[in-house]
Amino acid sequence: MKYNTAENILYVYKGVAKHKPYLIILLILALFCNAASRFIWLFLGKYIVEFIGAGIAAEKLMSMVVFLTLANIICLIGQNTVNFWKDPAAFYVRPMFMLERNKKVISLFYERLEEREVLDAIEKSKASTRNVDVGIEGIIRFTLDLCTHLFTCILAAVILAFLSIPLAVAVLLFGILSYLSVEKASKKEKQLTNDDVLKEKRELEYFKKISSDFSYGKDIRLFQLREKLNATQKELNGVLHEKTRLARKSWLISGMFTNSMDMLREGLLYAALIYLILKGDLGIGDFILYAGCVRQMADALMNLMKISAHLRKCSAETNDYRALNEYCDEQKDEGSKPEEASGYEIRFENVSFKYPGSESYALKDVNLTLNPSEKLAVVGINGAGKTTFIKLLLKLYKPSEGRILLNGRDIESISTREYYRLFAPVFQDMECYGFTLAENVSMKAGEETDAKRVIACLEQAGLKEKLNSLPKGIDSPMLRVHHNDGILLSGGEKQKMALARALYKDAPVVILDEPTAALDAHAESELYKRFDSFVKGKLAVYVSHRLASTGFCDHIALFEDGRISEYGSHEELMRKKGRYAGLFEMQAQYYREEEKDEEAAC
Repeated sequence: MKYNTAENILYVYKGVAKHKPYLIILLILALFCNAASRFIWLFLGKYIVEFIGAGIAAEKLMSMVVFLTLANIICLIGQNTVNFWKDPAAFYVRPMFMLERNKKVISLFYERLEEREVLDAIEKSKASTRNVDVGIEGIIRFTLDLCTHLFTCILAAVILAFLSIPLAVAVLLFGILSYLSVEKASKKEKQLTNDDVLKEKRELEYFKKISSDFSYGKDIRLFQLREKLNATQKELNGVLHEKTRLARKSWLISGMFTNSMDMLREGLLYAALIYLILKGDLGIGDFILYAGCVRQMADALMNLMKISAHLRKCSAETNDYRALNEYCDEQKDEGSKPEEASGYEIRFENVSFKYPGSESYALKDVNLTLNPSEKLAVVGINGAGKTTFIKLLLKLYKPSEGRILLNGRDIESISTREYYRLFAPVFQDMECYGFTLAENVSMKAGEETDAKRVIACLEQAGLKEKLNSLPKGIDSPMLRVHHNDGILLSGGEKQKMALARALYKDAPVVILDEPTAALDAHAESELYKRFDSFVKGKLAVYVSHRLASTGFCDHIALFEDGRISEYGSHEELMRKKGRYAGLFEMQAQYYREEEKDEEAAC
C-alpha cells in the first residue's frame, strides 16, 4: 500500500507524540523563532533610513534599534535553546522506530525470511532509519524546515503584494520551475541509490558482516579468502559508486538550472525596483524592505521546493518502512491455547511442502503419527528432508498441502506462541546471545531465572567443570558484546549448553535436530542416550544422518527425497533388509574400519 506525503508525516508525528511528545512543542517554537529572525533586520534597515531622512531624534532612533536588536537576540536564544533540546529528541525517536521495526521482523513467519521480496522489504525498511536526514528522522527535521520556509514565504509574499502582485507572482513562477528540477533530481537519486541496488546493498551488508565476524576468522585466514572477500566488496562498492555518480550528475544539472533561475529572478527584481525608484513610487527605505522581502521570498521558495523534494524522498523511504506491515500483518496469533493433556500426539496427514519460489517438493505425502512418550528417530542422508520435517513440526513452516494435528486438532487453529511452549528444540546451528550464562540457559530475564535450576541443567548437560572454572559462575557474560571478559564457548560446549537450555525449558516435546553433527558416531550415540535418560516420559524426536546413533528409539523414519521410505523399529527395519539395513551396514562397516585402525595404532 502506498501512502502520500501528508499521511506519512502524520504517521511519523504520531510516533513523535508517543515517544517524545514535547518535541512537537519545540518544533513549533523553532518555527516562529526562525521565521521572525529573518524579518527583524529588514524592518530595522527600513526604519533607520526613513527616520534619518525624516530627522527624527537620535534617542528615538537608538531606542528602536535597541528594541529590534533585543527582539532578534531573544529569537536567536530561542533558536539555540530549541535546537539544544530538539536534536537529541529527534535522534531518540528514530531508534524507537527501529525497535518497532525489529519487533515486526522477528514476528514474521520464519519461512517468509527466505523470500526475496521480504528480504528486500526489510532492507528498504532499514534504509529509512539509517541516517538523520533520511526516512523517519528526515521527516522530523525537514518538516520543521519546510514549515519555517513556508511561513517566511507567506509573510514575504504578503508584504511584497502591497508593492506589486505581478512581481510576487513572477518570483513564485521562478520558484516552481526550480522545484520541478529539484523534484526530478530527488526521484532520480532514490531510484538509482536505493531501489535499483537493493540486491547489491544486501550482498555488501552480508560480506561486511562475515569480514568482521570472529566466527569466520579461521576460515578466512586458512583458506586465503581475504582477496576474494575484498574483491567482491570492491565490485559491489563499484556498482554503488556508479549509481551514486549518476545521481550526483542529475543533481549537478538541477543545480545549474536553479542557479540560472536565481540569476533571472535577481535581474527581474532589481530592474523592477530601480524602475519604481526612478518613477518616484518607491522610497529608499521601502526599497530596502521590498528588496529584502523579494530575496527572502525567493530564497524561502527555493528552499521550500528543495526541502519539499527531500521531504517527498523521505516520505517514499517512510513508505518503505511502513510497507513491511504488509508482511507483518500476516503474523496474527489469533489461535487459542491447546488443551491441557498428560501427553501429546502429533499426526502428519498427507503433508507436502515446497519452499518459496521452488517448483519441486521438499516433502511429499508425509503420513506419520508421533505418540506421547515415544522416541522417534528421523534419519536419512543430507538433503533427504529431515530438517524441513522438523520445521513443519515446530510450525516454523506451513504445509503446502495436508495438515498437522495436535491431539486431533489442526495446529493452525492453535496460538503459535502457545504451541511453541510445548517444544524444547536443540538445533545444529545453536546460537549464543550477549546475555549472562544463566539467561542463555533459561532464555528469560535475570529476575525470572531460577539459578539453582540453571546450575542443575548445566551439570546434567556436562558443563559442571566449565561452570566451576568461571569466577562469576552463571552470572558470567556471554560473548564480548558488552564485556571484554565475555565467555566464548567451544563448539562442543555450545552443544552442551543447548542441551541445558532444552532441559531447563522442560517442555513435553523434545527435538534434537542434529546438534552433534560435528561429533563422531560413537560420541553422538552416547550423548543421545545420555540425554534420553533426562527426558523420560516425554515425546522425543532425534534427527541424525547417522543410523547407528538412534537405534535405541522406539521407531525410526527413514527419509529419502522428501518422503518416508521406511518406518519401524531398528530390529524391524534390519529384518526387512531394505534401504535402511543397507545404509546401516555401510555406515557400520566404516566405523568398524575406524576402530581397527585405532586398535592398530595403539
